[in-house]
Amino acid sequence: MTRHFWVLVHRYAGLYMAFFLSVAGLTGCVLAFYHELDDWLNSDLYRVELRDQAMLDEFILRDQALALEPHAYINQLMLSRESNRVFEAGLTPRTDPATGKPYELAYQNLRLDPYTGELLGYGKDEGLWPLTRHNILRVIYSLHYSLALDEVGVWLFGIAALIWTVDCFVAFYLTFPVRRKSPHPNPLPEGEGTTSRGFWSRWAIAWKIKWPASALRLNFDLHRAGGLWTWLMLFVFAWSSVGFNLSETVYQPVMAALFDMPDLRQFPVPNLPEPRPEPRIAWREAHAIGRRLMAEQAQAAHVQVLAEEALAYQPEKGMFLYVVKSDRDLSPDHAGTAIWFDSDSGRFGGLLLPTGENLGLTLSMWLFALHMAKVWGLPFQIFVCAMGLVVAMLSVTGVYIWLKKRSALRSSKARQANIAGRVDA
Repeated sequence: MTRHFWVLVHRYAGLYMAFFLSVAGLTGCVLAFYHELDDWLNSDLYRVELRDQAMLDEFILRDQALALEPHAYINQLMLSRESNRVFEAGLTPRTDPATGKPYELAYQNLRLDPYTGELLGYGKDEGLWPLTRHNILRVIYSLHYSLALDEVGVWLFGIAALIWTVDCFVAFYLTFPVRRKSPHPNPLPEGEGTTSRGFWSRWAIAWKIKWPASALRLNFDLHRAGGLWTWLMLFVFAWSSVGFNLSETVYQPVMAALFDMPDLRQFPVPNLPEPRPEPRIAWREAHAIGRRLMAEQAQAAHVQVLAEEALAYQPEKGMFLYVVKSDRDLSPDHAGTAIWFDSDSGRFGGLLLPTGENLGLTLSMWLFALHMAKVWGLPFQIFVCAMGLVVAMLSVTGVYIWLKKRSALRSSKARQANIAGRVDA
């Protein structure tokens, strides 16, 4: 296949991706600071006045929340709590015995005062319109992930991410200097593809932005050099986006084939034929079992547990999930070390270490953490924010170059047709 073929591939791949990547880049700038912005915009929902008293036990708060909403389950309990942060309980509807269908809950979660257990409010899906300070980040996230088009948008963005992944390599190849079999008969602009210079010196031009230069040359250099200098991060964004949007259909099979990565949907066991709505083991007892099993597994695997994070129940597997922060996590702020155990017997089910055990899983954890700016603190958040602007810039400059070249081609054809018409006359 000729270089011209790959130019066409890059051109039309870019035209498909341009809109998606512009939206993803610009919204990603904001989402790099999602938690900070969410805390600022919605502090009235998440914070209470700090008091000089102990907070209520999380299991007591869970029981109080269930008493307020008897038609719901609460299947997740945060064990890592801040002193002035409200206790928030997500609600899962129970099954109505009269109809055999889940109850229709008016709310998705409820919030309690962590010191008194007093009900502070309910949370529900406000939708994407009208925009308010409470839902604007959710709107931005929906645009970033699916263009706010639900499942259709997830697929469209996923296809764009897959094309982007392939195009990363096509674009990289196209930055290489054109090979000439013999010296060009006409003098070329200084530094542009002359055969007397070596490959590396000629390729070095692709990494530079000429200034001053025409608008077309400036946009071309920004597109080419900008893509080269940020290539590795662009690939991280592209392939991790496939992981987010096309996990089951593309990402998991590829990573399993290349790196023998476990299928996390089936880990540690496949889902039950029928969900087990409630555990037989009480939650407080499950917490004690989780702590004991984690201590045993951590010692065997030489893992240092740093702090508890959460206890959750997974009805589809009939298992409790106990999550902690450990020295195997990529960041001390984000927990990913977990064990599963049977909700009826307490029998150990499986251990998940985010890094150090399976190459495919380790790579995936790194890809997703880099994409979401969950490592290296504020400096990397700023970098990811800037990368969002770079992604948008590459999309805009790519379309600009295409428009200019198409316009030049049309003008050339028009001149040739005009000349041919005069000759015929």
